[in-house]
Amino acid sequence: MKFLLILAFLVSCSSKNKAIKAPETVSNEAFKKEKPLTNAQVSDYYKESAKSINPALQDETLDRLSQSELANYSSSSDPLLDISLKCLRGDFKSAFSTAALYFNRYQKVAAYWNQVANCHLNSGAHRKALLFYNKALEVKPNYVPALNNIGVMYSRQGMDQKALIAFEKANKESRFSKTPRFNLARLYLVYGLVDLALPLFQGLLSESSGDVDLLNAVATAYVLKGEFEKAKSYYQNVPNTEWGRAEIGLNLALTLKKLGQEEEAQKVLKKIAAPQSIGLKRYYVFVKSQLGVSE
Repeated sequence: MKFLLILAFLVSCSSKNKAIKAPETVSNEAFKKEKPLTNAQVSDYYKESAKSINPALQDETLDRLSQSELANYSSSSDPLLDISLKCLRGDFKSAFSTAALYFNRYQKVAAYWNQVANCHLNSGAHRKALLFYNKALEVKPNYVPALNNIGVMYSRQGMDQKALIAFEKANKESRFSKTPRFNLARLYLVYGLVDLALPLFQGLLSESSGDVDLLNAVATAYVLKGEFEKAKSYYQNVPNTEWGRAEIGLNLALTLKKLGQEEEAQKVLKKIAAPQSIGLKRYYVFVKSQLGVSE
């Protein structure tokens, strides 16, 4: 389904309450009786797509699109896609109003409840998100996008052990779903389990060879293994316009340093925009020290 995916790298793909309660924004259309759709009548994949530097999971999630890429979706005739786009743009009030408007049509569709839950997740309402993920699982047991996104939710809360269980269950339920594999590999990599992460990333990359995040992930795995020549070969496939991103450029600069290519490493370092996250700031200082650059 529509996984939602990613914390700097993570990706996302309910209860007895009716959708979102925002009666002041709901028109009379919401109360017209219509025959509810079934799960089989609603696709679990995005059919519309905008060009992206990270296309590997694009049919399952919009989470890895940049704001400029999201802007290429002007609107959509698909209500679930419309809800997703509004949530990703931060227009939660409109997204919830749209969800309420289409409740009668989609109340028996797991993808609908998953999308509502994703919107709560993105707004920071974790308890409500879990409520609606569970509703999706009630409508369709072992629904992979909801299982995956519960993992995303736990990861965002720093509960990585629970996240791991959710990702592994989602991956077990559907070996063909790419987003749980991506998130599972990402979590393995965070904890240095390179030999578990690398095959998953490489499998995804074989299906989408130009995906920038996957190229960076595989290269990072080889950096952690100390195989810098291999790491460099993957970084060379990343457009140099992306080297200014700290999560890419810092490891590339360190790789070049380890290979004795000091001048090239310095050039890459100079192009890196100062990172905002605490973790990347610390790593930025570390890499600068490795390259002999003072504050």
